[in-house]
Amino acid sequence: MIPALVFAVASIVRAPAAASTLRAVVIVSRHGVRSPISPARVAAFAAQPWPAWDVPNGYLTHHGYRLMVLMGAYYRALYAAQGLFPTAGCPAANGIYFYADVDERTKQTARALAQGIAPNCGVAVHAAPGTRDPFFYPLPEKKRTDSATAMAALQGSIGDDPSAILSAYALPLARLESVLGCAHGECTQISDVPSIVRGSDFGGLPYVAGGVAVATTAVDNLELEYANGFPDAQTGWGRLDERTLESLLPLLHLGFILDRGEPYAARSEGSNILFHVLATIDQAATGRRNTQTRAPLRTRFADFVGHDTTIFDIATILRLHWFLRGYQRDDLPPGGALAFEVRVPANGGEPFVDTYFMTQSLNQMRYATRLTPHTPPERVPVFVPGCPSLDCPLSDFDRAVSSSIDRAYVFPW
Repeated sequence: MIPALVFAVASIVRAPAAASTLRAVVIVSRHGVRSPISPARVAAFAAQPWPAWDVPNGYLTHHGYRLMVLMGAYYRALYAAQGLFPTAGCPAANGIYFYADVDERTKQTARALAQGIAPNCGVAVHAAPGTRDPFFYPLPEKKRTDSATAMAALQGSIGDDPSAILSAYALPLARLESVLGCAHGECTQISDVPSIVRGSDFGGLPYVAGGVAVATTAVDNLELEYANGFPDAQTGWGRLDERTLESLLPLLHLGFILDRGEPYAARSEGSNILFHVLATIDQAATGRRNTQTRAPLRTRFADFVGHDTTIFDIATILRLHWFLRGYQRDDLPPGGALAFEVRVPANGGEPFVDTYFMTQSLNQMRYATRLTPHTPPERVPVFVPGCPSLDCPLSDFDRAVSSSIDRAYVFPW
């Protein structure tokens, strides 16, 4: 029985239908490796000062930029081999479209990806003016959630004692405390901080604050240190290697589960971008102009560069799941991407969509490994519920996605 099981698992990591042509790829990306957004938030929980970064808080690092250039070059090689791009030179005009959130880290990630895919080709990166783009975050500018419903959805998923959450994560929390090196009486231990549910005036979505949020932030910062290639002696104060980091990742993923794991929260924040991503996919598949996307009709590669929460919202809405070696289930590493590949059968039948999640491994990020067919990033197929198979006919894909979107949270783009 064991060999058969191994074969069954291995066989799903396969090429798409052989007798087909790749027509277009639509991707939703997380930005690359950045510096911590709020380092002061966790300063009191470590026995030693956290390391200094060479960019402002929340900015894409120089190392992170390089990693995204490498990822872009991989996209070029991967899809040029399938006829989407020429093997050399610049792709056709309007063949590539980038739309990024307004943050420096998202726009710089898009520029780095563009440099890797089409160096010196003048590929534009589109972004909204100002400091907030409702395309990515429609709350509260476009609409507010019902606070009572949002609170009920969260409380109904975690019970009436938020502090009990960390007891279920006692082992990774103990390992985190060991890395932080904070003995009783020397500094504040995360396990001593209660977790509480708070309502939010910002769009109406509640969240879990306190110890859980501190643990999530601390692991996030440690993962960024490792991925950014800090010297061993500085990475987690010399107490963080790859295996230790992997053991901490459940705490990082816990933050996503609590903040975006409920369909009500995910649909209110993620329905808008998912609607317009679907329009982009439909336009590419049919070759007919769809007014719900800004991507030009001739676009064959579109990338919407947002955040880990952007992808997690979409995954929650559509009930998508994936496993990557070295990560937690449904993990969202820096630079990770959800890719929708639009293919047309050789016999001219209905187009279909293959969905993948791909990302560099932790060590590929740490050591800026060149990505090749021999050293590829992690790439796994993702099943879309409502589809009959991994190769999802466009009509089934449209039905599955459209029925999952809450149109009350969809707005003109």
